[in-house]
Amino acid sequence: MHVHPGTLIRCHAAIFVILATALLWSPSTSRAQGSSGSDSDTLASPIEWPGFETAIEAASESGKIVLIDIFSPHCGWCRKLQSEIYTQPHVQEYVNEHFELGRLDITVYSDSVAYRGYEMSQAAMAASFGSRGTPTTIFLESNGDYITRLPGFHETAEFMAVLRYIGSRAYEDQTFEEYLSAISGD
Repeated sequence: MHVHPGTLIRCHAAIFVILATALLWSPSTSRAQGSSGSDSDTLASPIEWPGFETAIEAASESGKIVLIDIFSPHCGWCRKLQSEIYTQPHVQEYVNEHFELGRLDITVYSDSVAYRGYEMSQAAMAASFGSRGTPTTIFLESNGDYITRLPGFHETAEFMAVLRYIGSRAYEDQTFEEYLSAISGD
C-alpha cells in the first residue's frame, strides 16, 4: 500500500496540533502560567538549604528529624523537585515545622563533612546513606540515627504523604502501608 507523501505530512501535522493544544491547556501548564488564580498556586521562595553538618547540629538542639536533600546541580529531576515541590507554601510550612534541613551535593569531592566520627566528601557521605542517584531524600533521627531514604522525584501528594509519615513519627509503630490505610479510612 502506497501512502501519498502529502497525506502523511497532514497526518503528522494534525497529531502535532492535537499534542500542542493538549499541552497548552493541561492543568500543570495553566498552574505554571498562574492562570488559575488560586492562592494555593502561589509559589514561595526557594528553600535556603544549610549544609549537612548544620542540619545535624540543629537537630541535636531542636529534637527535630533531619531531612537531607541529596542532589546534583546537573540533575533535572532535582531542579524539578526544588522548583515544583519545595516552593509550595504548604510543603515549606510542613518541612520547616517538623524537620531540620540539610543538603549533600554528589558532585562535591573536595569538601569533607563530619558525621559520627568519620570525615568524607559530600559524594561519599551520600553514598554511605545508600543514595544511588539523585534526587534522594534522607531522613535521620535528631541524634543522627538513620530512618529511611526516598529515592527519586515524587509528585506533591505522594511526597507530602511521606513527609507526614516521617514528620508525625508514625514510622515508629506502623508501616507506611498501614499509615496510608489509616489516614484514608480503609
